[in-house]
Amino acid sequence: MVHASEPPNDWSNNEAYERSLDAETASAAGQWERCVEADIASLSLEDRAATRLHMAGCAERAGRVFLGLQQLQVVLDAAIASRDQALAAFTEGRVSQLLRKLSALTVETSKEAKELTVTIDDVPVAADQLGKGVSVDPGKHLIHADGLIEGAAATFDEVVTLGEGEHATAVVMLRPRASEFLTPGQLACMQLSKTQLEVLQCLPGAAKPLVVRAALEASTYVDTFSVLILNPAVRVSAASPTKGWHVGASYLLDVISAASPDFVSTASPRGHDTRHAATVNGGYKPERLGVEASAGYSSEADYVSRTASVAILGDILDKQVTPRLGYTHSWDTIGRGGTPTSVFSNTLHANEATASVSIVASPKTLLVAGGSLMFERGDQSKPYRLIPLFASGVEVRKGASPDEVNAARLPVRPYEQLPLERNRYALGARMMHRFKRSTLRFEERLYTDTWENRGVTTDARWLVDIEPRFTVGPHARFTAQTGANFHQRVYHATTEPLIVPTFRTTDRELAPLWALTGGASMWWNLPMDQAAVHLTLYMSADLLWSHYPNSIYVKERTAGYGTVGVEAEFN
Repeated sequence: MVHASEPPNDWSNNEAYERSLDAETASAAGQWERCVEADIASLSLEDRAATRLHMAGCAERAGRVFLGLQQLQVVLDAAIASRDQALAAFTEGRVSQLLRKLSALTVETSKEAKELTVTIDDVPVAADQLGKGVSVDPGKHLIHADGLIEGAAATFDEVVTLGEGEHATAVVMLRPRASEFLTPGQLACMQLSKTQLEVLQCLPGAAKPLVVRAALEASTYVDTFSVLILNPAVRVSAASPTKGWHVGASYLLDVISAASPDFVSTASPRGHDTRHAATVNGGYKPERLGVEASAGYSSEADYVSRTASVAILGDILDKQVTPRLGYTHSWDTIGRGGTPTSVFSNTLHANEATASVSIVASPKTLLVAGGSLMFERGDQSKPYRLIPLFASGVEVRKGASPDEVNAARLPVRPYEQLPLERNRYALGARMMHRFKRSTLRFEERLYTDTWENRGVTTDARWLVDIEPRFTVGPHARFTAQTGANFHQRVYHATTEPLIVPTFRTTDRELAPLWALTGGASMWWNLPMDQAAVHLTLYMSADLLWSHYPNSIYVKERTAGYGTVGVEAEFN
């Protein structure tokens, strides 16, 4: 560009003055990068404080805060050296303004990564700067890392966008490059991993020869029916990822105290019970095919349950698809508290067949779909539940109290009687998707049975990685069902002669209902990198609200339940 005007007397280089005018023109047009380029060209010909101050302003508006600070520092040093107090004070103010706009980026790594090199926008990050805040301009920054995981070349790339003055942390999680030695299933496993250790578990031959875990947890439940349950539990497991086997065992104790309408309506002020439950399980999958089995036993004052199951599973299509077939048999003995089973007991047998398939839909998405068929045979009626009967034409309101019911009912009260056969059918699907720093899990289940009870359950959980060791997220669930075809709020009967309904119940879980659940969960991997034992603390809390639109005794229930536990993994 040629300017007609002559340069002022304080300019010694005419071309430098021309480039300075170009910068002024670009600045007036809002072309900040062009302004910076013109000022740089001018400075290369003649070094002037005014040009540096002008370039600092253009660099600031272009998002190049670092460049602006560099120009201001040169001006400030010169002003201090020449004792130009006015210029020094002005420049110090501009430096303070720009420092507040400077962003910071912390790059964290794991000890599992070897021979690691990290760059930010192709600029190497010194090893002693990893884990510390590095000052950067606001805007987008590319973080790239190369290293070795178990001797295999691995890489990491992530783009982080920072606002003015924002501080962010990027966690370098190396993943081996896709190759013929990694299956799509292993690649998906690595994409869904939340820590470098979990990535290692996905690698062929990189897993630990033996993984031993033990967990201790305590749960509690309380609701507006005065039901209180305390549930301490312990579980242990051992697995060899390299050899394909795993075994485990668990034990839990339910301490139950209740004053629900079932007890109050029979003049029982409160019920107490203790349930013991133990399970053992194991599996072996050395190659593409595997088998799993488990057995369980639980007992309480009036109920004993025994369960055994077996399943086969396999990997096909390069481990992208994993089908599973299972069978479970349970044998329950239902008694009456305080009465020997030799005097009174009912037997319930259940046979369940399940089929499911896991599909790696993409490196970040896992789908699971399946169904089950269960065939129950035997009398599962509650031996303590007495059913109120009413004369023809008598009605009671929804949620009527035990006193209202007793005032309106007939003198006769037979025990609950349910059908001796029940077939259950269910279909379900689960989707898990890994985002950059969070995981979404969504589940849907459809249910029906030969008692014509039909239901649907929708469950969603979102887990967010606040930082590498800490994960937290919300949980929501919706459940609705139609109720069994023989369930009635009011059962009518005659006394002369005595004719009562064949099937009868006041069980609210067999009535129409819908329920909402909301809560949150948290996992915290305690920072013990050099210890022989790694601990994970986990907690969850949920609030449940249920509505019963056609039940006697109750119309709604509010319940709260939570769990706190710690799991140890032994090296």
